[in-house]
This record gives sequence, C-alpha cells and structure tokens, in this order.
Amino acid sequence: MKRLDIILLSTTLILITAGLLAIFSAAGIHYFLRQLFFLPVGIGGFLFATLIPRRLIYGIADFLYGISLILLVLVLIIGTGPGARRWFAFGSITLQPSEFAKLTTVIILAKYLGYRRKMDFNFKTLAAPSIIVLPVVLLILVEPDLSTALTFLPMYAAMLYWQGLRPLHILLLFMPLLAFIAGFSIYFWIPFFIIFSTIVFIRMRFSHALLAIGISSFLGLISPVILSNLKEYQKARIMSFFAPWLDPHGLGWNIIQSQIAIGSGRIIGKGYLHGTQKRLGFLPNRHTDFIFSCIAEEFGFIGCMLLLAILNLLIYRILVTAYKSRDQNGALMCIGFAAIICYQAFVNIGMLLGLLPVTGITLPFLSYGGSSLLVSLIMIGFTHNVATRSE
Repeated sequence: MKRLDIILLSTTLILITAGLLAIFSAAGIHYFLRQLFFLPVGIGGFLFATLIPRRLIYGIADFLYGISLILLVLVLIIGTGPGARRWFAFGSITLQPSEFAKLTTVIILAKYLGYRRKMDFNFKTLAAPSIIVLPVVLLILVEPDLSTALTFLPMYAAMLYWQGLRPLHILLLFMPLLAFIAGFSIYFWIPFFIIFSTIVFIRMRFSHALLAIGISSFLGLISPVILSNLKEYQKARIMSFFAPWLDPHGLGWNIIQSQIAIGSGRIIGKGYLHGTQKRLGFLPNRHTDFIFSCIAEEFGFIGCMLLLAILNLLIYRILVTAYKSRDQNGALMCIGFAAIICYQAFVNIGMLLGLLPVTGITLPFLSYGGSSLLVSLIMIGFTHNVATRSE
C-alpha cells in the first residue's frame, strides 16, 4: 500500500466541515445533528471502499448494479416524496436509491469499458454500455427526477472520452438529447443548430452530415409538442429559467432571492450566522439546494472563491489519480466520479446564479442530505483505493 493521499483526504475533510457549518447556520441544530448522524456512516463507507480489493468490487459489479435497478423499481412502488417517489423512508431517516445508482453504474461501466482497448463509434461497441446506462436513467425519470437523471450523461460521456472515443462521436451520440432540449426555446435552438451544423459539415461526409442535421431538426421541432404535454410545474421551471422576473412571487422567487443573497455578501460577506436572507426566511431550501447562496451571503466573494478552489483541487486530485493509475478499470472509476462531482457542482452553482434552470441537485459534501454525503464519501474512498493500493 502506498502513502496516504493527503491532498485528497484534506480537501474532502475541509468540504465536509464547511458543509456542516453551513447547514448549522442555514437550518439550525436539528438538521446539523441529522447530517452529523450520517457522517460516521459515510466514514465507514469511505474506509470500506478504501480497503476492499478492487478485484472483488469488479467481481460483484453486476450484482450491485442489479440491486440498484431493483431499488429504483421498488421506490416507484413504495417510495415517498412531495410530488414524486424518490426516497425510502425509515422513520425520520430517508434514503435516495438514485444516489447509490450513480455509484454502481460507474463501477459496472468501468468494468465493461476497461475490457476494450479501443472505442469505435458503432453499434457493436456502444450497445452494451448504453444499455447499462439507459434503464437507470429511465427509471429515475419516471420518479420523476430529471436533474439526477441528467447526471448520468456527463459521467458516461467522460468515461467514453477517457477510453478513446472521439469528441465528435460523443457529440453525435448525445446529439438527439441535446437537440431535443435546445428545441424548448428558439433562442437556444438557433445557436445550437448553427454550431452543430458547422461542426458536422466540417468533420463528416456530406451525406452523413445531412442525416445528422435532419435527425436533430426533427427532434428540435417536436420539443414544443412535448413541452405542451408536460406538467404545469415542469413548464413553470423551464419558463422561470428564461425569464424569472416575469413570475417574481412564484418559481422565479427562488432564483431572485438566491441572486440577492449572493450579491449581498459582496467581497467579505456579512459574517458567520449573520446572513439576513436565510435568517428572515427569504431563501428557500437554504440547507439543501441553496446552501451555496448562504455561504456566499456570509463569507462573500473571497469565501466562495476559496471554497471553489478547494472543490476544484479535489476534482483535480481525482483526475490525477486516474492519470497515474495502471489499472484501467480503476482509472475509469475515478473519471466517472470526477464527472459526477464536477457536473453537480457546476449545475448547482449555475442554478443559484440564474445561469441554469432551478433543479433539485445537491452540492457535493456541502448540501444537506445523508444519501448524498454517504455516496460522495464512498466515491472518495474508491478514488483513494486506486491512488494507494496496487492490484
């Protein structure tokens, strides 16, 4: 066993500590103690992931993936949640199976992608890994939980890229989904269509480029039809992203109050426990989705930049571990974990700044949530396993 990865461990510890302090400030002692309750469980998960031989994990990857699928089906039947079935409730404790599905999907993808020395853009190569990801995404969409389902896409794309699939082919693989999403707004569709058309005409044969553009155009055109059939709250979320000030007392309230809280922190913030937006109740979900807004209000621009630097250092360390690893399966695991943490941080902070639609996605290590904390620590444990244990 090699030396401990001090940078990986210290950045994780700092983020967890910052998260606990932020939760106490945002929501009080009750939620602080509940988060603290999950910390020993998360540390146990970290130690387990650090010490277990990776060959054993690869050996039971299919079993773990199967358990995740079963849990995702069961939560649709007996799960709880406001307007959705996303959690298993055990008294006052809730567990979110979609969080564990992230972990198991990365492990089984790392196992199967690691067997291939070269990734080609064809059905034979991409069928098996795509079939692994698709059922998980669809089951989570049924809950419904769009924000969590989308987390699997950048993770899958990053692992394919690491294994050698060209960026153009990754773009073509995800093009149907990107075209469909861009079609929700003409202001997104026009630049998407121009950029995508330029890329494919430069990089592909003329006939293949026409086919790709035709498919993307069709999917973009049916987006408004699908939009008209969405539930009202889903439509409202999309509209609040494009124009939050049109509904300042409805869904636009969340974005507006978040921006006010972040801006009021200025350079050095108002001081710990002195945030007015969260104390007066203007900031919604302040201990979960909007925890970064509370941190920005109390610690200002300097505190936010410092926290983001630590988070980026953690992600960088995970990528360095992947780069240095001689175990391709382990390297792929690290890439998947880095993509999940990076994507969640990007979307959560982008949402608070009004750059992305409001979604229920946690900020790793900082937001309140036992399942999120446990899975995040297990991911760090596996990364530390790859960094310190030779197979």
